[in-house]
Amino acid sequence: MMRDPKTIEETVAKALEQQNVELVDLVIQNQGRKKLLQFFVDKEGGVTLDDCGELSDKIDSILEMENLIDGAYILEVSSPGVHRVLKKPAHYKRFINERVKVILKTPLNGLGFFTGNITAADDTGFTLADGSNTYRFEYDNIKKATLDPVLEF
Repeated sequence: MMRDPKTIEETVAKALEQQNVELVDLVIQNQGRKKLLQFFVDKEGGVTLDDCGELSDKIDSILEMENLIDGAYILEVSSPGVHRVLKKPAHYKRFINERVKVILKTPLNGLGFFTGNITAADDTGFTLADGSNTYRFEYDNIKKATLDPVLEF
């Protein structure tokens, strides 16, 4: 038995905010009889391995104290990485001029997948330029959006 993911996400996010840590994303998967809970966290200056260890202990105690999950679970805490997910308007605003990959719930002009740079973002949506066109997307039509940096070696 488990509370709904939104309740878990909101409860943990509130607790982490007090330490100036943002819960970027929560992914829950079945691992046999256990649940795998993957918490992706970030903070000013980035997240270290030590931070992940400390936050893992903190999140574990929150899950126990708030009785959010019954039974065995596997807990992972990590940074969002270079291909971090964008979920909130603040994420889009923070990454203006960055390259992103966007998958839409409902296709636009027959296309459901876009890659380009965020040129503007507000509380309802954002603008993406792909080099030849500029598109406006509403957040409620975004199935998934992730940073898509061009990595040079």
